[in-house]
Amino acid sequence: MRIKNLFCLILTISILLACSTAAKSIKVKNIEELCLDKIDSGSSIQLKKGTYKLSSPIRIIRKSNISIDGNGATLIMQNMADDVLFIDNSNNIKLINFKATHIEPKGPVGCTGNVIHIENGSDITIEDCDLNGSGIVGIAAYGTKDLKVINNYIHENSQYGIIYQGPQIEIKGNRFQDNANGNIYFSYQSITWPPDQLINSNQNSKGLTMSSNTFIE
Repeated sequence: MRIKNLFCLILTISILLACSTAAKSIKVKNIEELCLDKIDSGSSIQLKKGTYKLSSPIRIIRKSNISIDGNGATLIMQNMADDVLFIDNSNNIKLINFKATHIEPKGPVGCTGNVIHIENGSDITIEDCDLNGSGIVGIAAYGTKDLKVINNYIHENSQYGIIYQGPQIEIKGNRFQDNANGNIYFSYQSITWPPDQLINSNQNSKGLTMSSNTFIE
């Protein structure tokens, strides 16, 4: 009897945990649901494949354990001064499988917003994304520990592919092409501007691990 009761208790707990996890799994059709810092910690979000025009950035601020799977969607920021995605003081964030860009700029100034902008936090992964054009920087990250940039296409950004100032970044399997002023601008820990190194080839140094990236002129 005790074994049966214990089994029932374990089964009940498992069901409750599964329900709790499922409640955080969200399929999104209206992109505005993700803007204005409305994403809860613990959310697993899958976009419906398609094109989304953003009037404000997707914001993740002081959150943890969030996954956004773009399912091949395209995100287009309508305001050239805004980032497409902004992450601040957040941990264990995964961004997967989407294209992010801005509208085509008109006039000599162009965009002043980044594609993905990260401030502080840790354990952030950007994987299988297309980050391109009309963004001043593809990924601009400051003070972020354990940032992983894996298997992305980072191209035609009006300044750099990546700017990173922080303690630890891994850049692996990405394709860099036609980023106007260089592909990677890197500093270990330093917060002074500009960063110390302009990098256009695979190399390793303190705080920086690179492998299997391609650089196309």
